[in-house]
Amino acid sequence: MSAGRKDDHLRWTEVDRRILVQTPIFRLVSSTRSSPEGNESDYYLITSPDWVNIVALTRDKDDRECFVMVRQFRHGNKQISIEFPGGVVDPGEDPARAVTRELLEETGYRAERILHLGSINPNPAIMDNRCHTYLAETVEHVADLSPDGDEFLEVELVPVRDLSAGKRGREFDHAMMHVALRFYEKYRENTGTKRGAGRIRTGE
Repeated sequence: MSAGRKDDHLRWTEVDRRILVQTPIFRLVSSTRSSPEGNESDYYLITSPDWVNIVALTRDKDDRECFVMVRQFRHGNKQISIEFPGGVVDPGEDPARAVTRELLEETGYRAERILHLGSINPNPAIMDNRCHTYLAETVEHVADLSPDGDEFLEVELVPVRDLSAGKRGREFDHAMMHVALRFYEKYRENTGTKRGAGRIRTGE
């Protein structure tokens, strides 16, 4: 029996959909769903473009391996957050292209090559998009920051060991950033057997 047929008794079917709120970054949708037994209920969902996060590596003046990260204010928890650079994938844009663009805009760094580490749904209970994490190795600083008009960012080089050891505390409090870090750590654990797989030249 196929996986689809095996789970048919669990699947709900959408019978109606209404856009309640349209914003520049997401839609709030009311979706009427019919249960496997035929009962209908309304569910409120967030539809959004895909996102990218970039784990970018460089070395600081003390020759420590560091992540290129950004500090910014987050409106949800009203706190300063330290995060991997990233952003929204534009309509029709390949996530790999979005990585190159976002890294340059938010940090002024550019990578010769990038590697896709993994993708995940941020919250399948209410969201339909995916967040793609990429690794940018041996990046070079080539330009000033050029963030969007409502972005106020500060670049910080964070030693890889410090972040992995949890030394940034509440500043590193974004769930998707922890996912990106785990993707990177998993890659490093397997790097002996998988190095080079999936690399993309940013100039192609």
